[in-house]
Amino acid sequence: MKIGIKQFSNKFDFYKDFLIEYWEKQYFNYAELFVAPNQSDYLPLWYELKNKYGINYTIHAPHFSQGVNLADKELFEHNKEIYKEINLFAKELDAKYMVVHAGMNGSIEEVAKQINLIKPYRIKIENKPYVSPRHPDSTICRGATVKEIQFVMENCGCEFNLDIGHAFCSAVSQNLDQYEYLDEFLKLNPTSYHLSDGIFNDRIDIHYHLNCGDYDWNKILPKLNNNINWTLETITKKDTDGFDKIINDIEFLNQNATVINCK
Repeated sequence: MKIGIKQFSNKFDFYKDFLIEYWEKQYFNYAELFVAPNQSDYLPLWYELKNKYGINYTIHAPHFSQGVNLADKELFEHNKEIYKEINLFAKELDAKYMVVHAGMNGSIEEVAKQINLIKPYRIKIENKPYVSPRHPDSTICRGATVKEIQFVMENCGCEFNLDIGHAFCSAVSQNLDQYEYLDEFLKLNPTSYHLSDGIFNDRIDIHYHLNCGDYDWNKILPKLNNNINWTLETITKKDTDGFDKIINDIEFLNQNATVINCK
């Protein structure tokens, strides 16, 4: 598989030495750069890293926590302005694609409408947990169901980025079997994955490092396609204790590659 590591655009100095060292050691294949609004000042730094070392990028667009909500028609003009900046990041870094969240509350029809008008760069829609971890009793995430992801794909002509943990969380909220629900998402033929660990019977998404939760990776990995991008979403904004755990994540995937189906 091609392994990617999620990064945050405003933490360049924190990530730089790690990225250079482990890119040159060929530990990962690309960095997935989460770009929050109003961070254009960081673009030249990430561009220099690409230009000098050849690091490949994908982009993760900002979402509800950063004030972006494609499901809210009142925020259309605001969303459009934010995506101008994010599209610039993606184009300048020649990103392979951009992962986008649908938003909160509102409607999936509004999501599709805004995507078609805003035209995010090489968009892949990502599935979400059914509820927000910050507001679990007052929000519903759009794109949390197979039906809604399929609706966006069909109406926007975009690909699908499958988040394993998000699928499990959504299943718990809907009182569905987690593995059967994961299989339903897999039928949509995702072209990339997000991986992190979590609590299997919890509806809240946690983003633990692999083997720090209770997901059964021996059961999960054989279901996945070994020929597409796998982004490790196990680095969080709060990580300040170095990168040993992310290296362990990468080594775990490589050691267990023999159990993964090549579809």
